[in-house]
Amino acid sequence: MDVVSLSGRSIRRALLGIGLAAGLLIVVASPAAQSGPFGDDILRKLGFSVAAVRALHGGAAVVKRLETPVRQELAYVGVVYVDAPIERFVERFRDIEQFASVPGTLQIGRFNTPPRLGDLASLTLPAKDLEALPRCHPGDCEVKLSAAAMTRFKQQVKWSAPTAARQANEVAREMLLELVRGYQVNGTAALGQYNDDDTPLSVAEQFALLTSGGQLPIPVPALMSYLDEYPRGRPPGAEDFFYWAIVDFGLKPTIRVNHVTIYPLAASPSAGAAYAIAIKQLYASHYFHTTLELRFLVPDNRPGRRGFYLVSFTRSRSDGMTGFKCDPSSTGARVMPSVATWSMSSDRSSVPPDGLLKGRVARIGASSFLSQMSSW
Repeated sequence: MDVVSLSGRSIRRALLGIGLAAGLLIVVASPAAQSGPFGDDILRKLGFSVAAVRALHGGAAVVKRLETPVRQELAYVGVVYVDAPIERFVERFRDIEQFASVPGTLQIGRFNTPPRLGDLASLTLPAKDLEALPRCHPGDCEVKLSAAAMTRFKQQVKWSAPTAARQANEVAREMLLELVRGYQVNGTAALGQYNDDDTPLSVAEQFALLTSGGQLPIPVPALMSYLDEYPRGRPPGAEDFFYWAIVDFGLKPTIRVNHVTIYPLAASPSAGAAYAIAIKQLYASHYFHTTLELRFLVPDNRPGRRGFYLVSFTRSRSDGMTGFKCDPSSTGARVMPSVATWSMSSDRSSVPPDGLLKGRVARIGASSFLSQMSSW
């Protein structure tokens, strides 16, 4: 997948500020503002095609799948011009509950400081998860859980009772709260492991694989170190918040819990970007073992320009479903762009040979929402 084009109507809706969003970033493309050396330079560095460069200058958002060392890892990069002041964008992003309230986000909530159970009061488990949970045991579960979590659902929920759904929701809320609290004290090590398949998977080990390789065109070593070593070593000026969401990729609704870091780079003008925003997945109930989304807000310093370039990178470790990486029309290839950065409309046609998607774009994420290259 090489280029995603925004329709004029989508641009106007974004300009009006309808549902700016990750997990999900709705952005405004301005054809006239997108010409210039930055767009050409960043696209050439990232290996975009000539057609992609032309599309960027024509007002499109461009997105490209990157090569990864293993099949279970997926990576995307996207670039779009946002015709709005950077500070306004950051201010709206902080209000994540409004920012990510777009089609595809079924439920969402932001955690207080410190987090409390009431922050999850509106969370209800998807119906498919409620059907699957009674059958879960280590090595065979349709929901991503640790062995301890499976035991807890088995012991604390009376599945034959009329109130089973309510009991299960209460247990889920308590466990997600404990996850966030544990992470805030002990970092990534507190995220435990998934035991839904034959081979247990450590979330900390999976995340370390995402941060150990690959060069970013805008280096942010202090931020990357912080994401690895959290809660130690927060860079000066950085701010954190946490949120949860239930998002629908067109398959199973998925619960996600994310740690967001907004990092101003004004003290490092050589970086080229004004801000870096990191979205680190702490938990996902389906598909992804771990995900890291990085968005760079690069100001357009040409006279008379108020906007900026949004450059988004998303890397994920997945279940490695058949066709997940190789076939752009496969189930997995449709899910990843949604959580990685772009969320396509119901017109999810396969990518034609020229790499230019003709389908209508309903929302652009960074999931979450670039989301969800989105942030769900």
